[in-house]
Parts: sequence; C-alpha cells; structure tokens
Amino acid sequence: MKYNFSDESLPEIFIRNGRKCYLDPVRKRLIFVTPEETVRQQTIHYLIDKLHVPENMIRVEEHLSHYGIRSKKRADIIIERYEKADHTIRPLTLIECKAPGVLLGEKTAEQMFIYADLIGCDYAAMTDGRELFCYYYDKESESYKSLRDMPSYQEQLGGRYSEETAATMPPRLELAEIDSKDKWKEYGGADIGLNTPKRIAVPAVNLWEALLYTEHKIRTGEYGIFRMIRDCGIRLLSYGNASGGGFAGPYRSFLIEYKNSTEFVSLGISPYFTYAHPEIEKTMLCVGIDNEKTTHHALQLVLDDNVVVAGTKCIFYHSGKMAVGKIGSGRLDELRLFVEEQYPEIADGSRYNLGTLVNDHLWNLDEADMEKFVENVISYALVRDEYREFVKNKYTRVTLDE
Repeated sequence: MKYNFSDESLPEIFIRNGRKCYLDPVRKRLIFVTPEETVRQQTIHYLIDKLHVPENMIRVEEHLSHYGIRSKKRADIIIERYEKADHTIRPLTLIECKAPGVLLGEKTAEQMFIYADLIGCDYAAMTDGRELFCYYYDKESESYKSLRDMPSYQEQLGGRYSEETAATMPPRLELAEIDSKDKWKEYGGADIGLNTPKRIAVPAVNLWEALLYTEHKIRTGEYGIFRMIRDCGIRLLSYGNASGGGFAGPYRSFLIEYKNSTEFVSLGISPYFTYAHPEIEKTMLCVGIDNEKTTHHALQLVLDDNVVVAGTKCIFYHSGKMAVGKIGSGRLDELRLFVEEQYPEIADGSRYNLGTLVNDHLWNLDEADMEKFVENVISYALVRDEYREFVKNKYTRVTLDE
C-alpha cells in the first residue's frame, strides 16, 4: 500500500564525533543518521503511534540467532508476542526497511520471506518509507498472502496471544536488611562475586540498587569536563573488555556531551574473575562507553581491591592500571599526565580517589555525594578512553615506521 512515512515523527538528533545521530527509542542508543536509518526510525514511530505496538515488544536490528536460528543475519525490525501457554516470547512480524529509492522487488521480498519463515512469523512487511507491503502467512497454502494494509498490534495478535506486561521491581531493600539480615547474599553469583567479603558486598549492593532503582535521577547540567544531558535509566547491554570478556546485563545509562560529542556512558555491577584464578570471584563496577556499532568497558573497578572501608566510610580508589587491546598495558606515568591535565582533582599520590560514600543510609543518585562519585567515575573513564586511543595511535605509527 502507499504510505508516506515522512509524516511520522523522528527521534531527537544529537551530534557525536561530528556526525548526526538519532536517539533510538527502542535500542536506547545513538545511531548515525542515514537514509535507511531514517526509514527505520519512521517505521518504529508508525508501529508505536499508529498500530499501538508496545515499545517493549519491538526489536531493532535483531540477530535471527536470538530465536534459535543458526544464522548471522539480522532483521531490521521484529515485533514480538507473549504466549501465556508456555510463558515465551515469540516473533510475530518481521519488517525489512530500505532507503528511499531502493527497489522493493523480488530480491528484497525473497529475503523478507526467508527471514520471516525461518523464525516463524505470522506477518512480514517491507517498506522504503514511501510504500509499505504487508503479508500474512496462510497455513493452508503454506505461503505468505498480500494484505491491503498492515493490521494493528491487537489485530495481529488475533486473540491467540496477549501482550507481555512489564515486570515491576520489588521494593528496594532497607540498609538493615542488606547488612544484618544478609540480604546481600541474594545478589551473590549474579551481580556480587561469591568471594567478595561482606564489608565490601554490603556497600556494593547499596550502590547497585542506587543504580537499578530509577525513582531518583541524577541532576542534569554541567559536571566539570562533561555535560549531563539525560539520565536514561536502565538499559540491557553487553560490553566487552580488552581481554575478550563479555559482561551482559542491566546498566544505568547516562547521555552526556563531552568535547562537542554526545556519548552514552553506562554503569553496572558484575562478578569478576581472572583466567589465572577462576575460583576467586570478586565484584566490580563496570563503566561502559557506547560507540555507534561497538561497546566496551572504559573502566573495570574491582571493588574488593579498590574500596577502603573505615567504619561506615567507603573510599573508592583506582591504581590506574589498564589494558589496551592486544597492545598490552598502558603506562601509569602517561595516564597520570592525561588525568592531571584534564581532571586533576582525583589524582591522589600514586592512585586516583574516585570519592567517598558513607554507608549509613540508602544511597540515591540525586544526593550530593553520589552525584560527585558518578561525576568522578565518568570523568575518569572518559580520560582513560582518550589515553587508550593515544596509545593505539602511537602503536600504529611505530608499526608503520617499521
């Protein structure tokens, strides 16, 4: 059918590394503006605003392998359904998006039908932002039949399935529950390392719940070397580190502006162990930074080794050690020069003081001490990332000279 998506709203645009980016409402990521991405974003808004598809039932650029298919291919958009019978999420509709001017011909249709059939979709659609072709799977003929228009989400469900209701967070633990009743152990193995001592685990859980519970948001505005644009709440992310490890789960994400570039910086808590001693599981604060296509940890602060507990005071330090991909380790003296030039207030002798939190109450992000702690951690991670790029560029120049 003819449908001009130019009337559909588009998400906010930010500048990252000199390029325009959409703030994707589903992926909660900055995505470079391209003609195809514009169609994808307009389609997302059409699904949400016109067809009333719940945002949490939309997947964007999803790998088909997510649905148990041995394939490296990805679909532009997948609408999902929740089946009560076995409490599973299953694909309902697959949509392929093309840039205006790209022919919606047999090749595109074949790709769409193959993908939709592989993951068992009831509906399939393709669009270039000007036309929208929609099909449904007819079981009798075992083929996809053309539709006059695209049904609403409820019509697509056809009464056989129901929408997934968003899970509600349980009440936050009281500090006495975390400490004296040992509720911190409920996080053991999943978020808190099994070998993390109680004196570290209790404040770690307090910090983690301050990040997980979004009723309290951090102040927006200027923060020393960066500007806080928005507290984006919780995002489910997967970050890698220099040694090839992966850390997936919920992160508290912040949209910031740093040196005229918009960035996502995210904080999470995760168990940590080394390949040399896999039997010793510690707890770390992860600070991740998103790129357009990749994500990585700019800082992994192992709390067991870097938090000094004195009574109720918890002082967060870091030694400055860091890995730079396959190159090896960065030099402590070089990193110190970067920190002293850009964010000297955390320099403390041979280490970096990231802040002090008093563990006599539940921490929240809108408190002055927590606000300063988050500022220090993000600033330190940003400077470390700049130093990491400096080392990579220096290594590249040396390699070329050889």
